[in-house]
Amino acid sequence: MAKSINNYRGKGVSQTLQEYPFVSVVVTVYNAERTIGKCLESIMKLEYPEDKLEVLVIDDGSTDNSVDMIRKYPVRLLRKRNSGYPSAMNAGIRKSRGNIVVIVDSDIYITREWLVKVLREFDDSKVGIVEGYVATAPTKNFWAKLAGYEVEDRCTRIESKYMDYLSSTCTAYRKEIFDSVGFFDEGLRRNSDEDLSHRAFKYGWKLIFRKDVMCFHDWRSSFGSYFMQQLYQGKYMVKIIRKAPSLLLGKRGQPAHLYVPIVLTFLLFLAPLYFFLNCIWVLTLLLAGLIVYHIPVTIRILNRHRDWAMLLFPIAINVRYVAWLMGFVAGIMTEIIQR
Repeated sequence: MAKSINNYRGKGVSQTLQEYPFVSVVVTVYNAERTIGKCLESIMKLEYPEDKLEVLVIDDGSTDNSVDMIRKYPVRLLRKRNSGYPSAMNAGIRKSRGNIVVIVDSDIYITREWLVKVLREFDDSKVGIVEGYVATAPTKNFWAKLAGYEVEDRCTRIESKYMDYLSSTCTAYRKEIFDSVGFFDEGLRRNSDEDLSHRAFKYGWKLIFRKDVMCFHDWRSSFGSYFMQQLYQGKYMVKIIRKAPSLLLGKRGQPAHLYVPIVLTFLLFLAPLYFFLNCIWVLTLLLAGLIVYHIPVTIRILNRHRDWAMLLFPIAINVRYVAWLMGFVAGIMTEIIQR
């Protein structure tokens, strides 16, 4: 029998809110047996009244032991055929009862005060979406740290709390926005969260990023899983370009210069041409450019984390751009074939 949620709660509930709205926490799961238990443990410990909170777990056709792990917790479990992350989020939203819906990925560990701090932003009736800072879960794995530390660096450098797009990694939504701008686009296996939040921004909703509200992300822990994740990111970027090209340039959390290494990597793919023209020095220049571009980020990461393995960051991060470009080409080919 599942335990009561009170068996998990910390002592006392924060009294900083004037009114506690009913909140639905939606956790999407696909083959997440390694992380789902710790994820749900963290949600159970949120400082929030039990009668104002429901937890829905949407299993998107897992084939591992995820469901057995989920059944150990006092949650509503909804099982469906595998049809992708956006579909799972939409299923949870449609079944939710809260005025506020919190989407939590199955590899996220949320802090106790996260919900109360985020809900304060919704006192402004024009605020539609609120996301917090995504820190890297403690790990010894190089690729997990590389991915997480780079995201942390970009988030730390964001100056305004007002954004024009947000991810759904661990994010609160006013349910009303789904009536005004629609649900997540199930045709976008990647970036459906950015697409929805950008639609909400253009509709007039305020999007808030809170640096002082933290959750922890358990990132992909092997070279293969990291590479494939980035490959699919590039592949589905083609669909984003067709649907919302404005997401590629001018985003407040992603300055245009971040595309510089993509251009340099693309030029590296032309290596046979340089050999043919006897211009091998161009390769050296491009490789040097990629390393030099990432030195400032590397210095900031080293200062923040004191992790000397990150001295390899300027070289290793380029795996991402190779994967993006390969995925992008695959995405274009897929689009051509499907026409």
